[in-house]
Order: sequence, then C-alpha cells, then structure tokens
Amino acid sequence: MVASTFVNALKKREQALTTLGHKIGPLAVSMVQQNMDGPFKANTPLTKQLKNNGAKPLKDTGDTRASINYQSQGDNTVVGTIKPHAKLINDGGTLKPKHSQKLAIPVNKQVKQRVNAWGVKKTLRQLESKGWKIFFRPKAIMGRAPPGAKPFGLKIKSKHNKSARKRKDGTYSESAKGVFYVLFYRSSGIKVPKREFMKLNETQEKTLTRIIERVLEDKT
Repeated sequence: MVASTFVNALKKREQALTTLGHKIGPLAVSMVQQNMDGPFKANTPLTKQLKNNGAKPLKDTGDTRASINYQSQGDNTVVGTIKPHAKLINDGGTLKPKHSQKLAIPVNKQVKQRVNAWGVKKTLRQLESKGWKIFFRPKAIMGRAPPGAKPFGLKIKSKHNKSARKRKDGTYSESAKGVFYVLFYRSSGIKVPKREFMKLNETQEKTLTRIIERVLEDKT
C-alpha cells in the first residue's frame, strides 16, 4: 500500500514536470516582451528619425518582439529568439561592417525603406542606372541626381545646389546637372547600448517561482 502510494505520487510529480514548461513558457515569453518596453536609454536623433515608431527603443517593425518564443523539453524550458541581432541589442556592443570597409547608414526613412527592400548595393546600382552619379566620401555616400529627378536622400543646402532648367524644346543640355544629395552616412562602427530585455526582474522571477511551486504541489 505504501509502495503503491509512493509510485502514484512519483507518477503525478513526473506528469507535473512534463506539463510545467508549457504552463510557464507562454508567461515567460510575455514577460520578456513586456521588458522590451523599457525603460531604456533613449535613441539617438538619427535612429528616432529612421524608426517606424520614432523615439522608443527596441520598437520598429515588431519582428523581434513577435519572434520571442519558448521551447520545452523534459524539465527544461528555454525562452529566446532566432533573430541574430537580439544578442547585440540585449548585451550591447559595437556593430561593425562584415563585407565592406564601413557601415552605410541611411540618412532618412525614405532611403531606409529602399534599402530594406533592395539592400545598399542594389539601391546604388539602381540609382546609377537612372543617371545618378555616386560619390564615396570618408564619412558619406553622396549622389548627384540627373536633371529633373525626384528628390531622394538629404539635399545639400546650398544656393548653387539646384537642378538645371530645361531648354525651350523641353530637353536638357548634355552638360546639365541635377541636385546633390547625401544618401548614406559612413561609419567604421556603431555603439549599441545594453538593453537587457531578456533578463527577468525580481518580481517576474518570484511570479514564475510561485507558479512552479503550485504546479508541483498539484494545486493548479
């Protein structure tokens, strides 16, 4: 009788451990997502300009938040994301170029949207195919648009920086020039501040601990 009671208790504990991960996993995911709301160190002015949600750190397309998930196997439950950049924005560090000498940072949201769709190199090639002249400077990538082209990038402020006028026949002369724009800022590295959204705070840890204790006591 005693042995039977012990075996039943052992089975019940084993069942509780099996379901435990699926009880605390979704809650832990929700906690990590809430942690992404901060408070964190404010974004730089350029980052605020480029991001879809403006001033708030860790908020842009929502892809990172949506990617937070959990895996439960046996008595182990792990919460994380498959996004490669998550470690950098959580731990902080320096973002450096991998396949070029310098990072190319879009000057505004207009350029950023094009880069998100095509990438930097294809964006520049596309501009060149439309008659743009591209210039690489130590701290910027600039472009001179063909006469009459639509604005793209950050127009350089100068009274001389304007598009040539059309001739009476509606065409431009061969020597006609368009407007100069800054397209990208160039940098050898960008410092990313630490924003530990993956780390649970004391209150969150206590909440999970209470749930675990209740599950193991079979009171849920």
